[in-house]
Amino acid sequence: MIRYIFTVLVALVAIHSAAYDFKYAGVCFNVTSATDSTCEVTFEGKDCFSSPYSKDTISIPEYAINDGGAYKVTRIGEFAFNDASIRHIDIPRTVKTIGDNAFRSCLSMTEIDITYGVDSIGANAFYGCGNTTAITIPQSVIYIGSSAFQGCMALKSIVLPFRITTVEDGLFGDCASLTSVTLQNNITSIGNGAFAGCIKLEHIKLPIGVSFIGDNAFYFCESLKSIAIPHGIKTINSETFYSCKALSSVSIPSTVEEIGEKAFGYCQSLTTIKLPMNLNIIGNYAFAYCDNLCNVSIPKGTKIIGDGAFGNCTSLTTAIHPDDVEEIGDYAYNGCTSLHTTRIPNSVTEIGVSAFDKCPKLKDVICLIEKPKAINRHTFSNYANANLHVPYDCKKKYLLGKYWKDFAKITEDAK
Repeated sequence: MIRYIFTVLVALVAIHSAAYDFKYAGVCFNVTSATDSTCEVTFEGKDCFSSPYSKDTISIPEYAINDGGAYKVTRIGEFAFNDASIRHIDIPRTVKTIGDNAFRSCLSMTEIDITYGVDSIGANAFYGCGNTTAITIPQSVIYIGSSAFQGCMALKSIVLPFRITTVEDGLFGDCASLTSVTLQNNITSIGNGAFAGCIKLEHIKLPIGVSFIGDNAFYFCESLKSIAIPHGIKTINSETFYSCKALSSVSIPSTVEEIGEKAFGYCQSLTTIKLPMNLNIIGNYAFAYCDNLCNVSIPKGTKIIGDGAFGNCTSLTTAIHPDDVEEIGDYAYNGCTSLHTTRIPNSVTEIGVSAFDKCPKLKDVICLIEKPKAINRHTFSNYANANLHVPYDCKKKYLLGKYWKDFAKITEDAK
């Protein structure tokens, strides 16, 4: 064990004492291939957190000279300019790759012009460049890593190049000034948190080829007014549009089968939403706290209404469940203070805890279940003032059912 620790310490010392191979034109370099005579830009100092570059402008040469040999500069290495005080960077056309975290937290950079020829931008490459207002990405770029521009809080607009197919996780997360985004038709996937926290983004057109939108993709885009989800999407994932408070228009295609947990939670401008015909699952808290949502038509074929799915939707007036619904989750309509009517089909096998609790205006519960299911004291909170409508020849069963018998009036349908 002692020998192992000693070996690790020696390795760490070696790393910190040999941060770069040579220096040329005020820039530090590491040789990446002696055979091909190529090199990469690296950080100044013993590591990426000490003695960062502090020049106003840095011009990277196409070739760096060392010991009489010329090395082609093809890459800006990881953390090369991390936390540097530079305002402007000249990148030569020989550079193909900008590495992970290469310009992370360069707070003095106000504009970034990436030279044509770069084809790959690494993860977190420009993360936290909080004063950058404009970024130009050339058409040569075919890959941009996760969170590459996250936290560029002053960035106002962005145009992605044609060859990009995936908007990676967190790519533009917390770009609080972003108002304009152009996505090309080659885009097929939008990653987790890709635009989360873009609080000024009002509109975005999703290309028709998009088949995946990740969790939290538009989380807290509180100015987003409308969205058309492309045909082909099968799942609206967790918190995809959570707290999009200005969202008033949503188009959901017929291909959607599941709406995930908190997908539209706190979308307080939604007044109506048309759910697709192939929907199977409305996830937990999917529409919770959509307090202006007054009209929802649950399509035939839907099987699960998740826990708190419509909880605290204080403007919702009816909850009509089609004949295929099997589960109404815990707190599904809890706090729906305007709800006056609900229909529960015979297909339902479970009514969750407090499913209709705190619904003081609930007057009519149309329950088509022939054999009463077990409920608790808080499943319905308005027993004393609500009418229960039950199937023909089932009234006696409900009069014997715990808590079902507490309804003000039990009416049996005609034969």
